[in-house]
Amino acid sequence: MRTLKLTIAYDGTRYAGWQIQRRGTRELLTVQGTLQRIIRQVLREPVHVIGAGRTDAGVHAEAQVAHVRTSSAMPLKRLQHSINQLLPPDIAITALEEASLRFQAQFHATGKHYRYRWYLGEVVPPFIRPYVAQVHIPLNVARMRRELKAVVGRRDFRAFARATPDRKDTVRVIRRARLRRDGPELRLEVEGNGFLHTMVRSIAGTLCDVGRGRLPEGTIQRMVRTRRRALTGTTAPARGLTLVRVDYGEHHG
Repeated sequence: MRTLKLTIAYDGTRYAGWQIQRRGTRELLTVQGTLQRIIRQVLREPVHVIGAGRTDAGVHAEAQVAHVRTSSAMPLKRLQHSINQLLPPDIAITALEEASLRFQAQFHATGKHYRYRWYLGEVVPPFIRPYVAQVHIPLNVARMRRELKAVVGRRDFRAFARATPDRKDTVRVIRRARLRRDGPELRLEVEGNGFLHTMVRSIAGTLCDVGRGRLPEGTIQRMVRTRRRALTGTTAPARGLTLVRVDYGEHHG
């Protein structure tokens, strides 16, 4: 038996998210489901693709991580090539490695890095349109940078999560968060030990509303303190969000 570590890039535009889902008797188009079907076809055995975490419908990934346990002895280079030949053009395995037999993509992850992209120009170039959220109203980036400081550190992010069960642990550690201006693009980079459902998009949307003047400065600090989701701003569109990287300790992966 072998454990294989897959690094996967995908354009999430067409997909109902990473995780396999059903609507009634119909299976939705998902990244995990597509990968699993193709890998089973190549290996000719009923393997399961287990990801480091979920991404929502329309969210992209530069380096999602998953693992597969298989009894196949197929060489890695041949296996990666065979899978990529059959995958649709919006999904690719960018790296395929032999991992420790005990490696688990989800539970051994120590952190993740997400990027959110806004486009502030009047006309979005077609080749980046699926990956940015356009903002037509001028943003006060200095206000947004001051507001962003409130997310760094160990915080309870319950107010930023959608439909979180009362007993779920909603405390996360954000190690770094910053805003970068690159021409007409404004990019939010967030790194932490884990993220709740819609957490990054809620942070991005709230920041944007503060930058527009729709919400007052100090909103994020109040959300963290009160844990009230009602204070949050608009949830930013999924297309602007990309999972950039999943981190692992030196003994895993």
